[in-house]
Amino acid sequence: MREKDTDKGLDQIEPSSAELLQALPDAYFEIDGKGMVQQHLGGAEGDPVLRPTEMVGRCFADVWPAHPSELIAQNTRRALKSRSDCTFELELSCGSARGQYEVRLLVKGRDRLLAIFRSISTVGAEERSFSDTLTGLAKREHFLTRFESVLADARLRERGLALMCIDIDRFSRINQSLGRSVGDAVLRATAKRIQGCFRGADHLVRLEEESDVLARVGGDEFVMVLTGIQSREDIMTVADRVQQAFAEPVTYQQHSLKITPSIGIAQFPLDGSNAEMLLAKAHDALDEAKTHGDDGRAFYSGTMKLRALKRFDEKDELRWAMEQDQLSLHYLPRIDLSSGRLIGLEALLRWIHPLRGSVPLSEIIPLAEATGLMLPIGEWILETACRHAKSWGEDHDEPPVVSVNLSQQEFARDDLPELIAQTLARHELPGERLQLDLTEIMLMRHGRASRVLAELKAIGIRLVIDDFGTGHSSLVRLKSMPIDALKIDRSFVEGIETGGDQRAVCGAIIVMARELGFRVIAEGVETEAQLAFLRAKGCDAAQGFFYTKPLPHAEVTGFLKAWADTASGTSMTALASVREQVTQ
Repeated sequence: MREKDTDKGLDQIEPSSAELLQALPDAYFEIDGKGMVQQHLGGAEGDPVLRPTEMVGRCFADVWPAHPSELIAQNTRRALKSRSDCTFELELSCGSARGQYEVRLLVKGRDRLLAIFRSISTVGAEERSFSDTLTGLAKREHFLTRFESVLADARLRERGLALMCIDIDRFSRINQSLGRSVGDAVLRATAKRIQGCFRGADHLVRLEEESDVLARVGGDEFVMVLTGIQSREDIMTVADRVQQAFAEPVTYQQHSLKITPSIGIAQFPLDGSNAEMLLAKAHDALDEAKTHGDDGRAFYSGTMKLRALKRFDEKDELRWAMEQDQLSLHYLPRIDLSSGRLIGLEALLRWIHPLRGSVPLSEIIPLAEATGLMLPIGEWILETACRHAKSWGEDHDEPPVVSVNLSQQEFARDDLPELIAQTLARHELPGERLQLDLTEIMLMRHGRASRVLAELKAIGIRLVIDDFGTGHSSLVRLKSMPIDALKIDRSFVEGIETGGDQRAVCGAIIVMARELGFRVIAEGVETEAQLAFLRAKGCDAAQGFFYTKPLPHAEVTGFLKAWADTASGTSMTALASVREQVTQ
């Protein structure tokens, strides 16, 4: 199944054209995050096991046995959480007919997936291969059977063992950007490198039947069993060996790919007594390793499941917040210090929870990133900010620039320039009316940062480095990028009145930035003394509670009008006048 061919055009399939897929051997379903089949787009009409037309409007769990239903549910949650596609195998039966299928889940929206079922066995066949055709390793079902016998032996001998669940970081990007053939080559290389960890004289990993205790259980997911474990350090020794096995890039044709594995670890008898339980807990540990692990690895712990469940609960709440309009944007004005004009509005995300009240932004962004909701939330923020900016442009002769903060996940999107260009065009908003705030760390970590910034600049967008002074950026590299301004972090502004290093650093940043040709914006301005210092040092613009707290969308128009009607936007008298007009 070629991924590029599968993805190409599937987003455009409509119910009226679903008959185009009827002749295909694969079954195409549109499903939601709870496993409900929304549509059967076509394919595998005559499959007596799948019975695809009977599935519409029903959940897999209501029709199929517990094991395959739970397998689909687990992988659905993982795909939506990571916003990446996944592949796995399952076996189904209907009466005397049996079928084995490769299932691919392609994420197509916040809560929408395309599920593709491909038969990889003859329905009703008595015998099947126990080996994965791509890697030669054991398949999931055979592995679990063999693992149960290994566990039985460990019980009799009163010995411990460990189960490692290993997968490849960002594997879906390899498939999407380079194609399925490259992805398959990476999987084969991964299997060989993990197998290499079994060889040699180390008694920790010398097993009688190596092929049975190493398996591929999902698209890019492998499991391995370690017997004769004496301590946690023994397991870490093997984990080190696995990660070191990927020190050299994987080469295939003209490609040289740096591969990094994440590892989740469950232990017998500490974490479970049977194969399914240990595999489930190793999965939980793998999820933890990808989000909060130490060097890409994590041992299962009792609190880990609670954290995972809490993230799922919060994810549902955050998705519900999007659907129920609990999210909103407030805007913080930015003032030009030489003219007193209001030149910008920074969009700030707000979540008003029905029980908790206002949820701090410091909680929203990490939660969105950990649960895979950052991209859809980022799209909503961009769409909303552009719509608001368009309305203000119709009401004011000199409408302010609207700035939007980008997260690291958003900046890493391959389609970021295209997404922003399409959003601007949809609202007929000129590129110069939008500003993107980016962090130093974001630019330093992104290998394609210069190219992405150049594409954004070509649209006309203004680019600002946020929280400047808190990262470890190279000024030489920053100077080579199409940056318009630097925004001084509030921690330096707060230190202006106390004197000392913070005051000196703040002044030095302003002088240095202006020498390099950057405009300078100060954030977190709260007092007239801070404002006087910034103006004296040549700072171009400022924002903060000295002027106003972030304004709801409904109050922005009144603030813009009141500010425009005020002769000076920098004195306390003028501010009092503005506030009086806005609150009338």
